[in-house]
Amino acid sequence: MACNAVLEVGWLFALILTPLFFNVFSARSFEPDKITLLRSIALIMSVAWLIQWIEEYPGGRSINKNLNGIGMKERSRFLRFIIDTPCVLLVLLFLISYAFSTVISIFPRISFLGSYSRLQGLYTFFAYGVILF
Repeated sequence: MACNAVLEVGWLFALILTPLFFNVFSARSFEPDKITLLRSIALIMSVAWLIQWIEEYPGGRSINKNLNGIGMKERSRFLRFIIDTPCVLLVLLFLISYAFSTVISIFPRISFLGSYSRLQGLYTFFAYGVILF
């Protein structure tokens, strides 16, 4: 329940606070500061998502739930969601191709973190994906 609230507040903060954030004391342009805020929000959302998944994991020891066969239901529901929503499938394919190109890159560190002036790397695109999902 609390994890759902964190996820809901996270995407709302990403939607509202990121465009409004402006650091007057920064020497860089405004984009890296906003991306840092967005990455932090996505990281908090990822931790909440992971906690929620561990809490609801079928093999876990949950007292309140009858967990017989729930793993296959959840898996099929997730796969149905991916197949029925073309945008989600395209985003997943894009993230997979971006990860593959980062692995085979000449400069994997820069491909992962992004350049100093823009910070548009794999980490940022995964943050976008976390907020989307």
